[in-house]
Amino acid sequence: MAEDSKAATMAKDVNAEATAEAARDKATAEDSKAAVAADVEANATAEAVKGDAAAESAPTLLQIFSLPEKETDPSDDHWKAFQEKVTREIKGVKWISSMPDLAPKICELLDIKIPDVLIAAWKKVEDLRAVLEKSKLTPDETIYLELAQHTINSEHKPSVDVKIKGATVKKIELVIQLGFNLKGFLLKIQNGAIRELQTGQCEAKGTIKYGGLTVAEKKLEPIKLPLSIPIPAELPLPIPETEKEEEKAEPLERIEL
Repeated sequence: MAEDSKAATMAKDVNAEATAEAARDKATAEDSKAAVAADVEANATAEAVKGDAAAESAPTLLQIFSLPEKETDPSDDHWKAFQEKVTREIKGVKWISSMPDLAPKICELLDIKIPDVLIAAWKKVEDLRAVLEKSKLTPDETIYLELAQHTINSEHKPSVDVKIKGATVKKIELVIQLGFNLKGFLLKIQNGAIRELQTGQCEAKGTIKYGGLTVAEKKLEPIKLPLSIPIPAELPLPIPETEKEEEKAEPLERIEL
């Protein structure tokens, strides 16, 4: 009987120790799982923050032309002459209230990120359009497309319509001419869209004109872009001119690669 009692006690001890060990293993596994989940979440958050920071740090047309974003910002003679010209032109307009503040609206026209200008130009190139279309056949596959050294020349004509009771009383149209020298750029493509832009060397120049008046001018010089720029959303591919049904007119935007 003593032996049986002793054996039973040992069995209980062994079972208790095994149960405690299993509990410790389970706790360790749960802790590890939680730690891995926390690491994954932290990495995802870090990547999202990095992506947002990259997108935010991409320069705009407003910045590369060094134009004032607020009335209190310093401005050069070109910008002052432009404001004076617009003021003279709208002097005869009878406003319902005080004259609208046009400067912020005009600055909004130029609040366009440089990568957006580049991507819009690339997507009009037939070879790239073909790669984008082909990538739709294998939507889970990622394609990296290295771009050869090239230049982009583009012309844009953004405008502001000044209206009174729904009728346009003044249209302020700017003519923006841009030139870029690019080297070492790489596009990440998936399922018919550009998902990421890995940048290289970029030189930019340009002019902004209103009528015959130069509003701003930038000499050719390097500009700094983020090393990697995520492209979260893609606009539809532009329709080639030959596929448009309306009468062929001179396009507002001409791009050469």
